[in-house]
Amino acid sequence: MTQDAQQPDNTFIIAESNPQIAWLFNIDALLTRSMGGVLVERNNDLSGINDVLDLGCGSGGWAMDIARQYPEISVTGVDNNDSLLQYVKAHAKVRRLENVQFQTMNILQPLDFPDASFDLVNARFLFSSLAPKGWPPLLQECKRILRPGGTLRLTELERTNSNSPALEKFWDIFAKALFISGRSFSRTGHIIGLTLYLGSLLHESGFQNIGGRAHTPDVSSWTPDAEMWRQHSDTTWRLLIPFLVKSGVTTEEEMQRLHTQASIEMLSDDYRGQCFHYTAWGTKP
Repeated sequence: MTQDAQQPDNTFIIAESNPQIAWLFNIDALLTRSMGGVLVERNNDLSGINDVLDLGCGSGGWAMDIARQYPEISVTGVDNNDSLLQYVKAHAKVRRLENVQFQTMNILQPLDFPDASFDLVNARFLFSSLAPKGWPPLLQECKRILRPGGTLRLTELERTNSNSPALEKFWDIFAKALFISGRSFSRTGHIIGLTLYLGSLLHESGFQNIGGRAHTPDVSSWTPDAEMWRQHSDTTWRLLIPFLVKSGVTTEEEMQRLHTQASIEMLSDDYRGQCFHYTAWGTKP
């Protein structure tokens, strides 16, 4: 599925910081909104679901949205960033969400839950922390902790299409950096490649009733959420610069130049862009 010259260290590619925490909260809200809700493929109907797990929950935004909208459901979020989770726990307490809990857990290790603990396991954007060879063991663990008939739901992204030369170059560099660091499913390093494999990964792990849905929010300058997406893009690339430079595919000077150019191009009235997110799901026999 990918080159195997170098294996990743399986850590998140954006370093921990206050801007990173704010970015995580913003992207959680923006992604859920652009997808049409917390579980759009079920028309946001969680009938029959009592226990939900969110893997690599980050800011806990999706988990807290579920807990707020469905107070009868018990929600658990896990992440290996303990300091981030302390902040998330405080945020949930302020919101008086008594049906959600957060635990520090490394999803690359056996999950610390009994068999058949959950009706739904959700994960979004694990591509940056998980090598291709790490996916099958994780999916087997997800199947173990799901109840019969339970659902595993995976959402990942592919590169954004735009008419901004600077952003196109950004994505070229990012895709190559993922490839070099062993996080890519691409055979050439031109794309991330994971969305192509989500369905087959579920199939090979023994899941049934596999389905998928693409989400392609238009982020062009004329759209109502254009400024939100522009700010998100600006922050994302700024936070990614250390990872990209460390990978050896670019320099600090080139990235700063591209960052400035992209900011200008995205402010143009003729800027056009379209994101691509893909959700795949399957049920445990």
